[in-house]
Amino acid sequence: MDLKAPKLPKLPKITVSRRQALIAVGAAVALIAVVFIGWNLYLDHTKEQRVAAFGSHMAASEADLHRLHEAVSTHMRSSPDHLSIGETDAYMRQFGALAEYGRGVTAYHRQVIAADVVPMSYAGAQAAYIRALESLNRAFSLWSSAAAAYDAKAYAAAKDNLKEADGAWKEYLAAVEEYERELRAAESGEEISPA
Repeated sequence: MDLKAPKLPKLPKITVSRRQALIAVGAAVALIAVVFIGWNLYLDHTKEQRVAAFGSHMAASEADLHRLHEAVSTHMRSSPDHLSIGETDAYMRQFGALAEYGRGVTAYHRQVIAADVVPMSYAGAQAAYIRALESLNRAFSLWSSAAAAYDAKAYAAAKDNLKEADGAWKEYLAAVEEYERELRAAESGEEISPA
């Protein structure tokens, strides 16, 4: 059994003039240019959408944190100097409830902002804000623990938790300053050196 490959039909010779070749090359270059420009426009649009989404999430977070700050500040100012034991217990339970609410708010916003896909120029601002939320969440957790310790009449533990919460609060403030610096740099297009 002898296998022979079938004969392929001969292709006609294509004759291309110099003018036709230049037109084909010009069309290819134009097509590549259109694709390149279109891709860059798409990337710019995507970047703008990501920055807008990040900005929207940041604004919602800042608004919620402002309301929470107002509630905590109002609670702290409402404490008269001399409370009865029952009033102090109620005051600390309310403080614990605010701290638990704060934990939930900060955990939620940390999750939302961490999920944002931001351009590289905004990555430093995003990371700093996430650190700020983590520090604030830790402070709220410690305040909640202090309230629980107070309720359990473990006053030394409550005092230790409040002291640790102060440290977490200072870390939060430092991270917020870093976030603001990184955000200003991202919005102005500057590179900032690490602190």
